[in-house]
Amino acid sequence: MKKNIIVPLTDTPLTLLSGITFARVPYWFPFYDYKDLKMDLVLPFRRGGGEKRPLLVWICGGAWLTMERGAHLPWLMNFARSGYVIASVEYRLSNCSHFPSQLEDVKKGIRFLKAHAGEFGIDPEKVIIGGESAGAHLACMAGVTGDRKEFDKGEYLEQSGRVQAVIDYYGPASFTWNPKDTRVKADGEIPDFLRGPSPVNMLLGYDPADDPEKADTAAPLSYISPSAPPFFIAHGTEDVVVSIDNSEALCSVLEMNNVPVEFCAVQGAGHADPRFYQTEMADRIMGFLDGICNRREVTH
Repeated sequence: MKKNIIVPLTDTPLTLLSGITFARVPYWFPFYDYKDLKMDLVLPFRRGGGEKRPLLVWICGGAWLTMERGAHLPWLMNFARSGYVIASVEYRLSNCSHFPSQLEDVKKGIRFLKAHAGEFGIDPEKVIIGGESAGAHLACMAGVTGDRKEFDKGEYLEQSGRVQAVIDYYGPASFTWNPKDTRVKADGEIPDFLRGPSPVNMLLGYDPADDPEKADTAAPLSYISPSAPPFFIAHGTEDVVVSIDNSEALCSVLEMNNVPVEFCAVQGAGHADPRFYQTEMADRIMGFLDGICNRREVTH
């Protein structure tokens, strides 16, 4: 039986643009073969009317050894439904290239998105970067290095790599001040891909103890200044992969530099704990970000 119904438009339908190429980088044997770096975007189904939305760039973790850019899209939909454009960005892994290639790739993604802000309905003055674990390390590095030209490689160099806020989910803040290897604890909680050579050594291409001064150039703690963007930090008190000491130290240095920071120590949570990916955590982060996105004076 035919029914005539009226369906009011009460929210903004969303769409997924998957596999957008934003850069080409040396991959197999360096400078012999090349790989396309890709990102996934979640944005309004139909864009128009000049609307500009804040952008959340998300960086997946995996010890710099593995990553899946679509892994966190279901949780990131909380932000998309609240008015953010979402970009989940790929980067080269440590078996392909050592640091700073990973940071250079993340910054390429930021510049690409700013260069195409009009096409994607992005406000280039309201860009937030976030990540978890190794992805949080890269997000923090992108946040605190701003327009430092030594990390700007590739295309769209006329665009700024600056962001207005950082979301740090249980990321390492330094590779030299906290030498204890927490991987020896709680064997059953450690993923198989961490049961081999040190992921940090593989990222850097050397043991940080052999060249601590050089290793500090890969650490967020080394770049914090009063011009750093605001931070939202969350870390589990029972994390045996990345010690919560990292986030506590990062929070302290940010506070000493008068940088706005909110630190949530999640009681009883381990590394990549499901508690980080509840709607409640997304709501906490959005409460923090909404104030930042509406205050131009905190934009660096």
